Amino acid sequence: MSYQVLARKWRPKSFSEVVGQQHVLKILSNALSLGRVHHAYLFSGTRGVGKTSIARLLAKGLNCESGITATPCGVCDNCREIEQGRFVDLLEIDAASRTKVEDTREILDNIQYLPTKGRFKVYLIDEVHMLSRSSFNALLKTLEEPPEHVKFLLATTDPQKLPITILSRCLHLHLNVLDTSIIGEQLNHILQLEHIESEPKAIQLLAKAANGSMRDALSLTDQAIALGNGKVDAVSVASMLGTLDKAIPFALVNALYQGDGNALMQHIAAAAMQGADWDNLLAESIALLHQIALLQVVPTALGDYADHEEQLRFLAQYMAPNDVQLFYQILLMGRKELAFVPDKKMGIEMSFLRALAFMPKNVDSITPPATTVSETAIGHSPIAKSNPPKMDPATVATTSVTSSPISTIKETNKSSVESQVEEQPQKQTDTQLSAFAANNAALPQQANQANNALSSGSDSSISLPEEASSITKNILEMRMQLIKEEQKPKKSESVDVNQPASNLVKSKLKRVSPVANSNSKVEVAVVDELDDEEEITAENYQWQSSGLNDAKNDSLIDAKSVRESLKVDKTPEMTKKLVEEMVSKDAWSAEIEQLEIAPLIKQIAINSYPELIDDNHIILHTRSAVEHLAKSSANCIKLRTALSNYRQKTLNLEVVIDDNKANKTPLEMREDLYQQKLEQAKLTIHQDPKVETICQYFDAKIDESSIRPV
Repeated sequence: MSYQVLARKWRPKSFSEVVGQQHVLKILSNALSLGRVHHAYLFSGTRGVGKTSIARLLAKGLNCESGITATPCGVCDNCREIEQGRFVDLLEIDAASRTKVEDTREILDNIQYLPTKGRFKVYLIDEVHMLSRSSFNALLKTLEEPPEHVKFLLATTDPQKLPITILSRCLHLHLNVLDTSIIGEQLNHILQLEHIESEPKAIQLLAKAANGSMRDALSLTDQAIALGNGKVDAVSVASMLGTLDKAIPFALVNALYQGDGNALMQHIAAAAMQGADWDNLLAESIALLHQIALLQVVPTALGDYADHEEQLRFLAQYMAPNDVQLFYQILLMGRKELAFVPDKKMGIEMSFLRALAFMPKNVDSITPPATTVSETAIGHSPIAKSNPPKMDPATVATTSVTSSPISTIKETNKSSVESQVEEQPQKQTDTQLSAFAANNAALPQQANQANNALSSGSDSSISLPEEASSITKNILEMRMQLIKEEQKPKKSESVDVNQPASNLVKSKLKRVSPVANSNSKVEVAVVDELDDEEEITAENYQWQSSGLNDAKNDSLIDAKSVRESLKVDKTPEMTKKLVEEMVSKDAWSAEIEQLEIAPLIKQIAINSYPELIDDNHIILHTRSAVEHLAKSSANCIKLRTALSNYRQKTLNLEVVIDDNKANKTPLEMREDLYQQKLEQAKLTIHQDPKVETICQYFDAKIDESSIRPV
């Protein structure tokens, strides 16, 4: 039994059957119709895109018995013989096997003779770039001025290897690689004509694996038919191609988003059990990250991930764009390095672990090392690490003032704050300063006296009034000691000793850590760090807050972590509180919280306000920010089902994009409520007498951007 493979059986028999390459077909059709056919054509392009097929169709158009035409009849002797490859005046020459100059001379010796049967003698030279330099030189004169009855059709996959003298004598037509959708449509058409059962997913996999080559796609289809016992199904095609299940890249990227290293390693181990190709695994993960980044800019761009739309939109919505770009770059570099690793699986693991290591750390998830400062006395505020800097005897002072609720301030017990410093090698220090009381009205005057005395150069101790409390005396003594230390000349000192004493104290303050107790008391821990390795000056002094840490977090955070944390307007606790308040005030908000819907569908509801037409018809006026979600019919059906189940009746739901701010959505009402709380918190801070005292005594300023309501 003679079987003809699909690639040969379905070779196009006319220009209309050629898939793609419309730019080339238009040139040739017009040339044949106008009778302006060039004497030499060069067809270039990758394998399997139709170079030889189009050259044969051109030869058929030139030699059809009905005349020179772009639509040959296909039934005359010349057309049928060209299709069967036995037309005497179509000479197909394999340049790869006839590279010598003697072979070229043999061809040229017969070129002067007229065609035997056809109108033109056509020389089809395939893989012409394989000819030797001498062969090209021997061909130059004839290629430039061939006899009128001769046409040259050259085909090559590498036109860069052709001499410029050859290129300049030919009409160069480059054939593009075929798009996956075009290949898929052609495969589906052929399989229908062949009466072979197929699945759309299988055709999509075959078209993608062809890499732009129709011949490769048909060869893979032949193999898939044999494997599937006469049908093309997705399971057998995926097994044949070794295609990776898209669930694995989704799971890996989701584990990166969650920062879950354990889940990451489990998914890689599962991929190893499936025998996944490691380079393909990285390629699929990189492609997924690209699609996420694209979806963040173009909400309708789903690409090949229409079957995983909900997962893709979730990652695109909640993954930060800079994290997506970081993961993309790291995995791309990991793919480049995959050839140099001792083991492919090891290289994959290191690539994903590197991506996990470069993620911005969550402050609340930091596990602290052992610290040398008792942190239970200051509300678990991280003051020092396991290797603390050297401290002056009067190092730690705490000041208690009343304050309004601020989310960046942690709760402590009602007892006064104590700071305990570990014994130093040369001196033991245990200086404890309680908060100065509300009746210390003379505090600013005493500070001014200390400043004036020091600025006048007096070395004698400042006499304090007897009626001053011990708290005030201790604070002023510490302040004067700091100023004296600042006035000592040092080589690395970059602060002018003539500046006001308040600035000198400020330049020596390393950290002021606000900590709030349950009575809304603000505990300010002032730490003077005299580290010889880095001189603290007025230029490099920075505020650092420990109030952003969880009560269980004992680690030391830096200024960058504080700044990043302050960028978040609302904490999860504040968001929950706003939702609860809106539930009690707004009926639509209360209904939303009772619906059994996914978070993605919930975004449509909280960004909409309802208009009740009748008992069974609701119009949702949705903001354009979630238009991409509202346009999905599947999302609207899920929301309608949830509303019908909650109201226990069948509803007709209509979604309208409306940005009119006359009616507020639940999300906008939450934001208004939050802004009210924020303004009230700022007002309370500014009006607090204790905060005013701190600002006056320490030359401090209130940073309104750090104020958050709780």
